Amino acid sequence: MELMLVEVRGREIEAVVPLLLLAEPSEPSLRWSLNHMADTVYRTDLNSEPVGAATMRWQGDPAEILELAVATDQQGRGLGRRLVQLLADEARRRGKQQLIVGTANSSIGNIAFYQKCGLRMDHVRHDYFWYERRPLFENGIQKRDLLVFRLDLREEGSRRRR
Repeated sequence: MELMLVEVRGREIEAVVPLLLLAEPSEPSLRWSLNHMADTVYRTDLNSEPVGAATMRWQGDPAEILELAVATDQQGRGLGRRLVQLLADEARRRGKQQLIVGTANSSIGNIAFYQKCGLRMDHVRHDYFWYERRPLFENGIQKRDLLVFRLDLREEGSRRRR
């Protein structure tokens, strides 16, 4: 299974919005992120079909994954893990030392996923979701805080070379 990271620009971004809405279900929030935070939008294709998408902020260090999604019918096949690897490789190519990503305290699946990808819990942004008009619950837990995971690219790179 050969996945490639493809940079998406201009009008092509609209084609990956449905995928990105899996990561950020609020379309206004996603559009705000695309217009104000994301430096680069990527997609991954499998058999010429887009199966994954991610948005990145490359400014400064650490680099940050803002949104990351894999098509629902393709989940559980290792594509998400491979997408994180490709983003980490791109971050190394750009000279970044670390890569971070945040997920809600209630997103149990995401919390496990990022740890399986080799990221470690770094810090908590308390009350990050203060702007939600009403309390949101996922897995029976109120969505309140953002858990930030970090991958030390120097450490990861040295482990890969061993």
